[in-house]
Amino acid sequence: MIENVEALIRANHHRFTKKETTLARYILENPEKVVYMTITELTDELKLGQGTVIRFCQKIGFPGFHAFKIALAKTLGQQSHEEVKMESLILEVKQSHIQAIEETSKLLSENEDVVRSCAEKIATCRRLYLLGVGASGVTALDAFYKFMRIGVDVRYTNDPHMLAMLLADCNEKDCVLAFSQSGSTALVVDLATLAKKNRACVIAVTGYSKSPLTKFSDFVLLTSIRESPFQSGAIRSKIAQLHVLEVLFEYTKSMLGLKADEVTKKTASAVEKWIY
Repeated sequence: MIENVEALIRANHHRFTKKETTLARYILENPEKVVYMTITELTDELKLGQGTVIRFCQKIGFPGFHAFKIALAKTLGQQSHEEVKMESLILEVKQSHIQAIEETSKLLSENEDVVRSCAEKIATCRRLYLLGVGASGVTALDAFYKFMRIGVDVRYTNDPHMLAMLLADCNEKDCVLAFSQSGSTALVVDLATLAKKNRACVIAVTGYSKSPLTKFSDFVLLTSIRESPFQSGAIRSKIAQLHVLEVLFEYTKSMLGLKADEVTKKTASAVEKWIY
């Protein structure tokens, strides 16, 4: 059974504190906006503490903000199963992917100095660590393949315990590239925090400029995509992430120059016997 979040809020209004009442009013007036917001963005918008948001969610029956957003998305009918025509569906998906690249490219162009600084950090670091889980973990794996092929000493594993142990050895000479579309993936945030404590340079690739991850990042590369809880891992988000990665990779490769070319030839030669 889908809970009607609006009804739950109205039914519990008498239990809210003054700050929670302010929060409730904002949610009721802006549900389509709230479902795409991080808890950091919401608290910044209303000048509230995160504890207020968590307690509010718990008072109406949810363990936390993410669970609340899932219910809110259901209430708004974002899991529609209406039949669509194949032709219009293909066109809609194509336009969505094109838009993701165009808008992300615009963000990168507006922050070219940041992209250059990130590429310089990666090109000159002792070691590059990659962070990402779930769909963002797939992007991190692709980054591992790409940077390894141009001679960057890169480390990645999808085992969080192994990642934590690897990061225990990082220092100010190292760089960490963290992928999290929401910027609120607890595991990625925790590992980025560990890296930051060890004075490594942390680069975040995310869709949210105000999120837990960006608090521990030296540089932030933004994608243009925002996801509701039901869209997590969407292909358009992956395309936006991969576009940022490709630009960063090519910039780094150009800085490495002949070294990158030499290592690329060696790695290509190592597998050529298995290619018919």
